[in-house]
Amino acid sequence: MLTLLIRTVIIYVFLVVAMRMGGKRQIGELQISELVTALLLSEIAAIPIGHEEIPLTYAVVPILTVICLEIICAFIVTKSQPLKRIFDGSPSVLIRKGRLDKAELGKARMGLEELLSEARLKGVSDISDLEYAILEQNGKLSVFEKAKKGEKETGIAHAIIVDGNISRHGLDCISMTKEELDERIRSKKTELKKVFLYTVNDAGEENWIFKTQKKGS
Repeated sequence: MLTLLIRTVIIYVFLVVAMRMGGKRQIGELQISELVTALLLSEIAAIPIGHEEIPLTYAVVPILTVICLEIICAFIVTKSQPLKRIFDGSPSVLIRKGRLDKAELGKARMGLEELLSEARLKGVSDISDLEYAILEQNGKLSVFEKAKKGEKETGIAHAIIVDGNISRHGLDCISMTKEELDERIRSKKTELKKVFLYTVNDAGEENWIFKTQKKGS
């Protein structure tokens, strides 16, 4: 039984890594770990159904193991940025401030025609009208059009701190150094672990949300 558990964990981790290597476009609506869980559960459940000689426990134990792994991973990735990048990846910014990033398009293994098609599905006829086009972790494309004439150009809000964790992706998006972030935290007279969410948009406008302090803390 222990061997069965170990094999289930190994297969789960292997499938997560394999799906990550496959790229965002193959994921669809689900996160990678969710897709792997769905695939494993369907396969594991089918084993005792088609083979009467196999005890039901050989399906029940792996199914419970996979579900527990999914729950544990879902919790861990919310607390660890490195693990979040491993399991969920990071958004790919294909168009940033009106400029198409050909290198990022190549990394995402997304063709230009596919980008144009996805933009049209979002109601955008010309990508030159886009301020941002972001391929999200679940493989879906988010688009943000440029501000109309007379409107203030704020771009999008970049998450810099999420639940007390610094987002390196967010820092890179606004070209902020760790030292500059530390200075802003000090200016708020708070600590990193007390910040629930800190965002900065392209116009430099900040939004701070702090964790609720318990009484007596």
